[in-house]
Amino acid sequence: MSSKLYVVHHSKPIEASALHPSQLPLSREGIMLVTPVAEASFWSSVAVIYYSPELKAAQTADIIAHRWQIPLYMEEDLSDMWIVRGGLPQELFERIVGDHLEGLVSHPLLEDYVQAQQRIVRCVRNIASKHTGSFAIVSHARILTAFYSHLLGRRLGRQEWLSIRTPDLSVIDLDTWHVTAGFFGKLS
Repeated sequence: MSSKLYVVHHSKPIEASALHPSQLPLSREGIMLVTPVAEASFWSSVAVIYYSPELKAAQTADIIAHRWQIPLYMEEDLSDMWIVRGGLPQELFERIVGDHLEGLVSHPLLEDYVQAQQRIVRCVRNIASKHTGSFAIVSHARILTAFYSHLLGRRLGRQEWLSIRTPDLSVIDLDTWHVTAGFFGKLS
């Protein structure tokens, strides 16, 4: 049986424009939504969970790890490709991020796409080189879209980014680096 990488998009945070996005905790709904993910039996095969230092990712990882007594490690390079939303209307926010992901513009509030993609790919490859078994990461939809663009060999954009649910799960076979299930599984 090959080793797997379980990729988790964090659960739903509270809505609080006064807080920096990295400080948003999970909402009550977010806690309820991640609970069924944490109950899945495949977690018994996961040796370790790495998570973004952003609070919503850390809390998502903690709920899963607590259920299965899985060790947790924070990994800075799993952080999102920042934008401070700053009261932007949802439609404008989605347009800015979508255009950035699709390479139409390089927005100053977002990390350079190529640098962000290199960061996340290097991070996940480094983690994979340390483990012989299955492991998991908990991160964010924008940076995961850049990671999956690399894996799938084509630039994913707005439509794919917005298709990732909160929370969501994807499975990658570590022998082939193919997406075998979950979000973006049908794009492989």
